[in-house]
Amino acid sequence: MKKGFTLIEVLISLVILSIIAIVSTNFLQSSIDLRNQSKSKVDDIKVFNLGVSTIRRDLMSVVNLPMRDNFGNQLPNFIGSNADKKITFLGFINRIDSSRSSISRIEYLFDDAKFIRRVYFTADPYDYDDYIDSVIFNNIDDVEISFLVDNRWFTEWPAGQTAAYMIPKLVKIEINDKDRDFEIIINPNIDYVYRQ
Repeated sequence: MKKGFTLIEVLISLVILSIIAIVSTNFLQSSIDLRNQSKSKVDDIKVFNLGVSTIRRDLMSVVNLPMRDNFGNQLPNFIGSNADKKITFLGFINRIDSSRSSISRIEYLFDDAKFIRRVYFTADPYDYDDYIDSVIFNNIDDVEISFLVDNRWFTEWPAGQTAAYMIPKLVKIEINDKDRDFEIIINPNIDYVYRQ
């Protein structure tokens, strides 16, 4: 009698091995897809946390001093408009080449599906084209901005003549995109009114 496997036994073992290989491949592919989705979510969360931290840091470093336009005319201390989708204020910026912080004009604006942080090199720039832009959030549908003072929310700042020399109690920025909506509420923590 010859020792060995019959053709049927070899075919059955090949079918069993093929089934095991197909199941293993599908399991491996679903594991890779799940890992890629998790990595994408983690990357989105990192970008979101960095953006919120930047906005929070800037708004908590607000300086309650009046701004000036390029002709030297005095502007309010803090300017915000939901219609223009923009916030402008003075704040401390840490420079790489300096051991001290300096006061610079900072703007946050919504333009072309991006929420942008614009930093001018000085507090009262003569040249409004002299700035650095950083995209904080990308691919967003809309931004809503509002300001709290005396327990009332306003969509424009300053809200009245007295408010021209004040910083709002709270600043709320609502970011809307197709996947999610979130809001950031920040307390600049400046209670005094600027006096000349």
